[in-house]
Amino acid sequence: MRLTSDTSGLLAYAPAVAFLAIMAFFPSAVLADVGCPMKVEVRPALATPQSGWTAGLDQVPTEAAGVSVFDGPPEEMADLVPDDSKDAADTRSDIWNLPQSDRGYWLVCHYANTTVTLARQLPTTVTRCEVVYEKQQTFADGAPVMRSSKCGPGGP
Repeated sequence: MRLTSDTSGLLAYAPAVAFLAIMAFFPSAVLADVGCPMKVEVRPALATPQSGWTAGLDQVPTEAAGVSVFDGPPEEMADLVPDDSKDAADTRSDIWNLPQSDRGYWLVCHYANTTVTLARQLPTTVTRCEVVYEKQQTFADGAPVMRSSKCGPGGP
């Protein structure tokens, strides 16, 4: 048996080797859990000043207050209803199970005391989202207090 230096057969494996190398150094890029930022800073302003009035800002928190999961981009309005919910002593959880979709799924984060939202497309590895709310607490605007949000691969 004679060994040769022909590497053309090895080139067929190059994409797989590159992917594994990326996964080894950056596993969070593909498999990371995605969740809403729990607080955002918002700087609202009047579009048109009102004669005789002075504009001001309430010092109320703009903390995470809810989540929507969309099948496709949010502007298409395909807001999904949670597949399940769980009740514990002091919390309530909403759960979305996300089968493979050609359109992709989007997470939209809602915040108390503002109309600002944050949206992002979820990685294709995400198959489940769970949001946990406080049962006995709400913000001044009536929105629930969100304890956590997590979208990622796998089950409970």
